[in-house]
Amino acid sequence: MSESTSSITYPSGTATFLFTDIERSTEMWERHREVMPRALERHDSVMRDVIRASGGRVFKEVGDAFHAVFADAARAVEAAIAIQRSLSAEAWETPEPIRVRVALHAGDAEQRDNDFFGPTLNRTARILAAGHGGQVLLSQSVERLVQDRFPEGTALRDLGERRLKDLARPERIFQLVVEGLDTEFPPLQTLDARPHNLPAQETPLVGRERELRAVRDLVLRQGTRLITLTGPGGTGKTRLALQVAAEVIDAFRDGVFFVNLTSVREPERLPATILQTLDVSPDSGEAEDVALRKWLADRELLLVLDNFEQIVDAAVRVGDLLREAPRLCVLVTSQAALRIRGEHAFPVGPLELPEEGSSLVVLAANDAVELFVERAQAIRPDFELDEENAQAVGAIVRQLDGLPLAIELAATRIQLFTPQALLSRIAQRFDLLSSRARDLPDRHRTLRNAIAWSYDLLDEEDKALFRRQAVFDGGFALDSAEEVCSPPDDPLDILEGLTSLIDKSLLRQRPTSLGEPRFERLRTVLAFAVEILEESGEADTWRRRHAEHFAALAERVDEALSAQREAKSRLDRLALEVDNIRVALKWAVGAREADLAVRLCAAIPALWFRTGTLQEGRTWLEQVLALGSLSEPTRARALNLLGRIRQIGGDNSPEVGAAFEESLGLYRKLGDERGIARALMNLGNLKRRERDLDAAEALFREALAIYESLGEAFGRGAALMNLGDLYSARGDRDEARSLFERAREVTRAGGARIGHAYSLQYLGTMAVVDGLLDQAEDLYEQSRREFADLGARPGLVWSFYYLAIVARERGDLGRARALFGEAIQGVQELGHLPGVALALIGLAGVERAEGHHRRAAILLGAAREIQRRASLSISEVEVSSMREIEAAGREALGDSELERALSEGRSLEVAHAVALALAPADALAS
Repeated sequence: MSESTSSITYPSGTATFLFTDIERSTEMWERHREVMPRALERHDSVMRDVIRASGGRVFKEVGDAFHAVFADAARAVEAAIAIQRSLSAEAWETPEPIRVRVALHAGDAEQRDNDFFGPTLNRTARILAAGHGGQVLLSQSVERLVQDRFPEGTALRDLGERRLKDLARPERIFQLVVEGLDTEFPPLQTLDARPHNLPAQETPLVGRERELRAVRDLVLRQGTRLITLTGPGGTGKTRLALQVAAEVIDAFRDGVFFVNLTSVREPERLPATILQTLDVSPDSGEAEDVALRKWLADRELLLVLDNFEQIVDAAVRVGDLLREAPRLCVLVTSQAALRIRGEHAFPVGPLELPEEGSSLVVLAANDAVELFVERAQAIRPDFELDEENAQAVGAIVRQLDGLPLAIELAATRIQLFTPQALLSRIAQRFDLLSSRARDLPDRHRTLRNAIAWSYDLLDEEDKALFRRQAVFDGGFALDSAEEVCSPPDDPLDILEGLTSLIDKSLLRQRPTSLGEPRFERLRTVLAFAVEILEESGEADTWRRRHAEHFAALAERVDEALSAQREAKSRLDRLALEVDNIRVALKWAVGAREADLAVRLCAAIPALWFRTGTLQEGRTWLEQVLALGSLSEPTRARALNLLGRIRQIGGDNSPEVGAAFEESLGLYRKLGDERGIARALMNLGNLKRRERDLDAAEALFREALAIYESLGEAFGRGAALMNLGDLYSARGDRDEARSLFERAREVTRAGGARIGHAYSLQYLGTMAVVDGLLDQAEDLYEQSRREFADLGARPGLVWSFYYLAIVARERGDLGRARALFGEAIQGVQELGHLPGVALALIGLAGVERAEGHHRRAAILLGAAREIQRRASLSISEVEVSSMREIEAAGREALGDSELERALSEGRSLEVAHAVALALAPADALAS
């Protein structure tokens, strides 16, 4: 506890803070339990006496840590010396002396309820964490305040600028060297204690010192929670925001997260995009905005929302987040302000420009000139600013109004033109474009001119390719460009054209894991390309070709999963094209092209299989069905897809059954055998979950016959596995095993690797029930390797689950807990509610085996509630495990306590149940 504060007068303004703690105190408590209470009491007495005698005030004691504040930095230094001298002179009862580390830092802080808060306190704590017992560390702010008032017999050792927990702004740290005390210590300990996803910066921030300081102060100011960096594209808003975020990271306990909105076009996708960045999944059936507000509610966090101008209608959602999450701070970059209450708009203008006739020395020190020179040297390492070219460079940056992107684009031309020639071309182009584009807003004119100038350097074929490639979103591959942008009746040399666009900095190339290059554009360049595509009157022509291309790609992946030919490579490719499929779907739905939209939706099951995107697929299909007047094949396909997506998510409502029934009826009418088989399988799975086993068997057997006639190994294997699962539920284990064995042989012979991997899991479960754990583990491990090679995340997640069962049955509870943990996180990310229930049962079994019966019962209660909501059927392994958990809990806890724990579990939200399951093993242990 801290000393009485009723009569304390704390310093206002800049104060010096002294933090201490005992080195390795936890270890000392463990080793010297009998004497540590007395040692700590003596330590605390010394600390309070010395601090009080030096004019300081203790405002917080946490365990063995002391936090004190001083009005005079020199007195704080005296206190630090006295602390170390007093403690080193003590005759400690412990076999080893009590060694304390001390940190001093000065700055402003918020005072509230006799406590202090703010970045200065955080920084002091981080300096402390870097030190060692017996050491006194102080920041440069303290060194400057004390100056020549350090006591005799002391000296400062400059330890240099250090990154404290990986902050962008290093702290200059000094060690106080005191005569008669230890002076040599191990290297400082520096580490990152704040979560973040700030991307590494390839180039330094040039200039912007004033803006950086001002925005940082705004972010840290009490009561300022929404700051919007406004200005035209190309002014460097993103780079400035990232630098600010890096420098204030220590002020946010729960971290700093950068949310890239570059590919987001719909305001309603903002919550989902933020959740994805935070790696948070909503509960089944929970709206994404509700899940986001709930997750942020009690966290102290900075969100950086980048490129907000394209979803400015989502501003009200940002306001909702700030109201629901009182410790949330939001830093936005946008070409326009959000215009909501509490916003602090901060204009990010051009870089300061040099005056005409400035000397070489003045020009070299100018930020805009420095940026041009740095980027030019990246293209031509031998480029130097000299008396011959300096005036031309100064004129170039003035012509470009100091906009960073425009300067960077101009600098890339240094390979072709001298600065003097470059200046001439830019000046001519601006005069021409200005006369044609006077209706453009001022905030767009200069950047548009810079990009338009680059565009004007292209020949006619390159210009045509530049317009046509505007239909792609999120990048594109070479074959897509060839297919979409070069039709037989209007061909282009795509390879040559792409090379030309890269050379002119209108396109960027990056490698991919597939070995083929991928092409991307700056968002501002893409916006210009879209503008001129619209002006050309050809937009719908190229958007249709784009949508048809990606619909064909989606169908090829769907066929590959059925026929198991090239499935992995096609899944890998599809995962890269999510943004293109989205923009194609948006155009198709907007153009009321229902057939084309449903063809694009063929990608949805494959994307879920690879990455776990369910909710978005459901939304698109519902929009397609809402178009009305769909053709019968289109409606049949859309209904079957929508029902399957809802079923995977644990929805077995009558609406899902009605969708399958209508889809099956339409497919029968059309004579579409493959469609009939798929609808039969989906409807059979629904009947299986409803425990109507006879109806399910009839549906599965009809589907099996169709797949056999079609020669589809994957479909035959799936039907056999469904029948095997059904016979297992009836208790006919011999027939179930026979069906699973047939499924394994059919899928292996037919090259259906995904189906084969699933058949191995079914056979592994049979082996577990038979007590053949070595055989089971071998089968599960084979399936894991198969799914890992295919990049099939759902199957891989289930492999972890089944391997966890084997580990639990063998008594290897640590491995079982780790594997069940992997599984439950995976199924939650995939949005698969039934999987969450099964993983909870598995972890409950681990808790039971470790004697944590109350915690096991809570998890079991949660699993049963999810099982009820999802109409989940479970195997003999899970049934046996649930019985054992309940029986052991009843014996250990008694009937009433067991029922209370089960009831507590039933009341948990899914996310809370998962959080409890993943908590340390001793949480709620009883």
